[in-house]
Amino acid sequence: MKTIIKTVCFILIFNLSALAANFAVKSSGGGDFTTIQSCASAMSPGDTCTVYAGTYNESVSVPAGTAGNYKTVTVNGSDVVTVTGSITMGSHTKVNGFASTGCFATGASTDAYITHNQILSGCNGTKIEVAAGATYIYIQGNTLAGPCGACDGIRVQGSHVLIDGNDISRYRLGVNCYCSYTITRNNTFHDQYETDSGQHTDAWFSEPDSSHVQAAHYNVIEGNYHTNAVGPNAKGFLFQGDACGGNCSNAIVRFNSAYLIDGTYTTNDLTTFNYVKEYNNTWVNTRVDGYNGYFTDYYVNTNASDLNSIFYYPAAVNGLNPYACDGSVCSSMNYGHALAYCTGGCGNLGGHLYGSYGNWTSDPGNVIADPLFVNYSTQNFHLQSGSPAIGAGTSLTTANGSGSNRTSLVVNDASYFQDGYGLANPTVQADCISITTVTNHVCITAVNYSTNTLTLASPISWSNGDSVWLYSKSDSVQVLTGSAPDMGAYPYGSGGGSAPAPPSGLSAVVN
Repeated sequence: MKTIIKTVCFILIFNLSALAANFAVKSSGGGDFTTIQSCASAMSPGDTCTVYAGTYNESVSVPAGTAGNYKTVTVNGSDVVTVTGSITMGSHTKVNGFASTGCFATGASTDAYITHNQILSGCNGTKIEVAAGATYIYIQGNTLAGPCGACDGIRVQGSHVLIDGNDISRYRLGVNCYCSYTITRNNTFHDQYETDSGQHTDAWFSEPDSSHVQAAHYNVIEGNYHTNAVGPNAKGFLFQGDACGGNCSNAIVRFNSAYLIDGTYTTNDLTTFNYVKEYNNTWVNTRVDGYNGYFTDYYVNTNASDLNSIFYYPAAVNGLNPYACDGSVCSSMNYGHALAYCTGGCGNLGGHLYGSYGNWTSDPGNVIADPLFVNYSTQNFHLQSGSPAIGAGTSLTTANGSGSNRTSLVVNDASYFQDGYGLANPTVQADCISITTVTNHVCITAVNYSTNTLTLASPISWSNGDSVWLYSKSDSVQVLTGSAPDMGAYPYGSGGGSAPAPPSGLSAVVN
């Protein structure tokens, strides 16, 4: 009987899959539908609407599919398809390949994919809106271009969101995060002008306020490239918990690079946002006076870190803290093993304590030396052979107690790591770590931040106090390639150019 039931179930599943329809949408006729909305409304779970070249003067709402049976709306091949209004997505839906002068919105949906679209203007103050209550949203390979005043590129109020491989420009806030359990990785942020919005602008911004009071915590910003931010308050990443009641915390900022930024880069100078962990970043050609004399600052957040990074100034510098903390915050900050270089000389370059200049090399592992970039003029910030940054980094934390052939590892600080946040594999991988020796590596399956416990995919052994390094990050890229971590965002031998490639295969659309 069990065999018969399994066979019947298989046949039913096979038949449902075989019955999935692919409808053609052609605005001039000759297809199954002439409007996208009429096709979307007619779809059943598992169906696809393929839209052919043309301009569609409509706003589209894609009704929900079911788990494993998406409703998909996609562009035919390389056709240019413009939607003048908004595109709103239900749960278990996919929208791919459109050019839009409106915006994309998820509502409180789950399991939705926004991929390889070009969004030029936006609506209601944003180009892609992930609403409160939305979960497991994948925003990948899109181009968000064209000024829209005080308009955000991507506003995220939900949780469990992947923002990956997008090209984002001409924004007030590139990613505006009232969000948790998100990964923003391998995006290019560029051409950011204060004059577009008439106010401060940031590539990635988290400042919950009285209108957006949900806590922001457990967010990863990884492998992004940021360039040409113009204006004294055109900055990189900002973490402030104005309305969080102390509940905003835990951000990982790693393997990012920036070039030609007018303002400061990472800042937390208003309200508590604890456990901001920065490591292995490359900051190049920033405004050398920073904001009151620093480039990254930790003023009101405890348990911050700034490790293994490179700060490169193509000028003389006199009186600057590349990273800075103040007051009691300094006692809980983990800092050092960083490289600074000033082509005109680093005079009076300070260490971690804000306003205390001239002691950069007093912080553990810090050096002043030319990092030997492959090619500064083309913004290739990989390291040449012989770079003093190779193997000069440090471990992130240490084992707290010993273990023999175990899968539960307690460390002194687990907030350096992420476990994938439940985002779809293989799209997002949990961190893999090395412990005791760099060749002894294993992947994480879960992180308990309150107990600093890492659950491991396979058993290993360690001793109390053994070093713990990051071996590979959320995109499975190995970052530990030698006997110790390299400084900066590009481990030696990791290849290619410094910036993530922008999305390809999109045709320009002019308003």
